[in-house]
Amino acid sequence: MTVTDIQILKDDQKQPGGWLKDGHDLNSGAGGPYLYLAWKKDGDSGPITALDVLDDTKQPREGFQLIDQDLNEATRKTGARLYLCFSRTIPEKPILELAVVISGDPDAPAPKGFTRFDKDLNKGAGGDFVFLCYRR
Repeated sequence: MTVTDIQILKDDQKQPGGWLKDGHDLNSGAGGPYLYLAWKKDGDSGPITALDVLDDTKQPREGFQLIDQDLNEATRKTGARLYLCFSRTIPEKPILELAVVISGDPDAPAPKGFTRFDKDLNKGAGGDFVFLCYRR
């Protein structure tokens, strides 16, 4: 089963039926609204094969789709505006699972079997280090 769609949920927004939600706040320790990663597996869309995080721009690379939610919205410090993007067209193996790692350690490892996307999702906002991880 592959990941076929991703969205960011805000505050107490519930995930749609059939979606999975990671319970870690993407704004952990930085203030701002509670933001959560949610994803759908084996939906009508093709498998997601690549992820990207945009830094102070809303212009994704060719083949990537932007999720229009600033991951540093209304945080205590003036953090970078960060936007998660994904692609279904980059020729890589499909992503099977997602996870969020929150730590006080900037070198926190990914869970076993996962790859850590090496950009702090709380960049410049203070708070904990927050990393998106994926498994192929």
